[in-house]
Parts: sequence; structure tokens; C-alpha cells
Amino acid sequence: MGFKRKLSRVDVGWSGRLRRGRLTAPCTVLDVSESGVRVESRLYAKSGDALQLTMELQPGKSVTCELEVVHVRSPKLGAKIVSMSPEDREQLTHALDDQVQRNFSRH
Repeated sequence: MGFKRKLSRVDVGWSGRLRRGRLTAPCTVLDVSESGVRVESRLYAKSGDALQLTMELQPGKSVTCELEVVHVRSPKLGAKIVSMSPEDREQLTHALDDQVQRNFSRH
């Protein structure tokens, strides 16, 4: 049975950092929705792991969220966003809206 997403993902290609405990690693945020992300990183993770992700929305503007890994196909992983400050969520929503507008204007 297939897993159905509630919200569509937006391709972003943002740089970021993943943290698991004291380990950190750079990552590329491939796509984002308001409830989850898909990232590419060399940080080892498995389903169920709790990670912290900091995404750079644009130079000097980043947001941080707590993730739970739901799918791993190294070096990519999918995770749901389990917590995020209201301010960061608002910034992420605006950045996704901007990204959707940019993607539409290219077609």
C-alpha cells in the first residue's frame, strides 16, 4: 500500500546542516513541504532517528526544525518535521511560497 502525502513537496536545493547528538554534517535539502523534508547527506541515520536540521533559506536567513527519519536510501533520507518554532515555520512557509512562484515563472 502506498504512502500518500498530505502536502505537496517543493524542490528547493537549499544547503543545510543535520545534527544527531554531537555529530553534525552538511546536507542538501532536496525538497520540503510544511510537514516533511527530503535531504541528501553523509550523516548516518536510520528510520526512527531524531535529527535536528538547519536549512539556509537564503544567505544569512536560516530556520531550524526537529525531524524524525521515516525513510532512508543512502545518501538520501526522508523525514517528518516534528517540531519547529512558530517564527521559523512562518519563514519556511514564506520561503516555500517564493520558491513555488519562482518555479512557476520558469515554465
